[in-house]
Amino acid sequence: MSASAFANDSEKTQGLRIVGSGLAAFLLVVAVFWPTAVEMASIWWRSETFAHGLVVLPISVWLLWGMHDDMVRQPLRPAPLALLALAIAGLVWLVGESASVAAVTHFALVAMVCSAVWFVWGHALTWTAIFPLAFLFFGVPFGEFLIPTLMNHTADFTVAALRVTGVPVFREGNSFVIPSGAWSVVEACSGIRYLIASIMVGVLFAWLNYRSLRRRLLFILAATAVPLVANWLRAYLIVMLGHLSGNKIATGVDHLIYGWLFFGVVIVALFWVGSFWREGDAPEADAPSSNEAVRGADAASLPKLLGCCVAMLMVLLVWRPLEAWLAATPGAAVYTLEAPHPAAGWVATAEAPVAGWQPTYVGDRARLVRTYRQGADTVTLFIAYYASQTPGHELVQWDNRFVTAEDKRWRYGGEQLDRFSNGYELLRTQLLGEPDRVDVWSWLWLGDSVTADPKRAKLALVADRFAHRPDDSAAVIVVARRGDGATDPRTLVERFVLAHQAEIERVLRATPRN
Repeated sequence: MSASAFANDSEKTQGLRIVGSGLAAFLLVVAVFWPTAVEMASIWWRSETFAHGLVVLPISVWLLWGMHDDMVRQPLRPAPLALLALAIAGLVWLVGESASVAAVTHFALVAMVCSAVWFVWGHALTWTAIFPLAFLFFGVPFGEFLIPTLMNHTADFTVAALRVTGVPVFREGNSFVIPSGAWSVVEACSGIRYLIASIMVGVLFAWLNYRSLRRRLLFILAATAVPLVANWLRAYLIVMLGHLSGNKIATGVDHLIYGWLFFGVVIVALFWVGSFWREGDAPEADAPSSNEAVRGADAASLPKLLGCCVAMLMVLLVWRPLEAWLAATPGAAVYTLEAPHPAAGWVATAEAPVAGWQPTYVGDRARLVRTYRQGADTVTLFIAYYASQTPGHELVQWDNRFVTAEDKRWRYGGEQLDRFSNGYELLRTQLLGEPDRVDVWSWLWLGDSVTADPKRAKLALVADRFAHRPDDSAAVIVVARRGDGATDPRTLVERFVLAHQAEIERVLRATPRN
């Protein structure tokens, strides 16, 4: 057999071992953490915002295939250090699962996949394939927390641009009125879909077309900034189209069509301009000699790779049973939430909630809705009680909201932190309806403390999990109608909270019934 034929055979063997070991590492992680993998895939399938996740894995595989010649030249030497990274990623998954923070568990799952591949492939081979592996992180459904901020910026720009072009605007939160009609910046106007997709494609374009780090970073920066500005211009142009046409165009389905058309043109222009600075392929390194290829192929025998899979599986199998044990927190047999007794000067009534508004909370163990009156002033108290929290039954989750995207009557008008004289820090939220306006003050009761910060509530949940103690908590919400009566809503709500603070605390502590 000639030396070239022997080298070709050894490279084929090396390639098969690389593919087999990498695939085995991927499948082991996905099999052990199947529920998390299914959760990610279901989000890709049902969410327009994260539909790009469906193509992330195929793109990574395509990139790895394109690196085939470079990868087979690298030794296949398992890296024991990667087991530590795998264990750390597993611990992060455990924390995320305990706190029911999906983004943390999803990032941890991808990190475990990368660590497992690193373990079986070794340092040199993993470094050669670092970009396709890192690209997998774009599959994590992440970024929805940016929606309120993006909505605010879109509304700021649209209102400012309208005023600059001579259109008078009255703004209230993210809603505004111009002479030809009323408009609102809703979640679909935030531009989060454009931003995430543009960044992902921009990173891929920069990797494939540039060689210098400077050009790559500059293009990624452009791919981040351009969709933001394009979305602002898109919102402004849609409002102007509606305004100038007497609301005959850009107000129905064509609203979305014009938006996507404009954004598509801008993004295509971005990549067209970026192509002018394309750099040629880097010069290929000299191919290794046949002996070097043989040494690379023989670096990790099949029994050694099987042993690596067993060691990897032992590390992976620890976390799900541990999470199940931590999730089995002690709880009461029954949860009965009684109505707080009205303080002196207040009367509990059977009236409907103020302005007919109620928050959307799901998965609670007990719930209370009660209206209180003092003279001509009226407030409504809402309490949603949570315990033995599991996904879908948590105090802090995306579905627990004051206004849903499907709500046609109410919309957000803004929010800010507020502090009452009793030391409570609350979140004040303005809700706009037709014709009502209501102010909502809310806080989270964590058993031994109160907060307006959902992140602190999540950390408290993790602490309860790891201490294996009850995780009882509640959302407490007080609402007053703006402009209803002579009393300022803030003064009214603070007076109610100060008068009923101790009674609300007593009711919450008495809710678990054994």
